[in-house]
Amino acid sequence: MQIDDTLGYLLCRTARKVHRHTEKLFSPYGLTVEQWVAMKILAESPNISQKELSGQMKRDPNTVKAIVDRLIKKDYVTREPNQVDRRALLLQLTMSGKQLVDKLATEDERENRQLELELGEADTASMKKMLLQIEEMISE
Repeated sequence: MQIDDTLGYLLCRTARKVHRHTEKLFSPYGLTVEQWVAMKILAESPNISQKELSGQMKRDPNTVKAIVDRLIKKDYVTREPNQVDRRALLLQLTMSGKQLVDKLATEDERENRQLELELGEADTASMKKMLLQIEEMISE
């Protein structure tokens, strides 16, 4: 079997291509795709811990810490004391972070809608279902 014919290789190659395409959308704003994902999650789930963010991003806690540290330096995110558990810190977007998410969410949604339009509704639903199945089948 040629490597180009393997499902794993095709998935990786396609994921890299989608990642590079998406980077182009966020790089003019000084963001990586991972930083965007973190900001989008914080917009949807404000005041979560770094551990919770790591879980939602499905990324290593040390990697997420580095992402959050960079976003704090850019003044897009803050760490605030948790009033319930003083040992924990909660993450939230700053005003400039919220404004950037509002601006970029529209562009991100437009890009995703375009891809889904080109695939068609049935193929989009089928692809999402299959990707989720593969994700569940492969344990880390």
